[in-house]
Amino acid sequence: MRHCPVLSAEPENRLAAIVDFTFNLGAGRLQTSTLRRRVNERDWEAAARELRRWVYDGGKVLPGLVARREAEAALIV
Repeated sequence: MRHCPVLSAEPENRLAAIVDFTFNLGAGRLQTSTLRRRVNERDWEAAARELRRWVYDGGKVLPGLVARREAEAALIV
């Protein structure tokens, strides 16, 4: 909530998506991300697009991360 205070006034599913992202990648990644900016601007379509960019590990796209980000993006919009 410290990084995305707007989520306190949004539906629970949006908070759940960002909590899942933060659990997976850490608060530091969220803090410095464009995703955070989009969430705080309440630009949910752009936030969903940003979520879908976080699918790499070691420079390779991981199918598990693609599925996870799609599920998070579905909660955002």
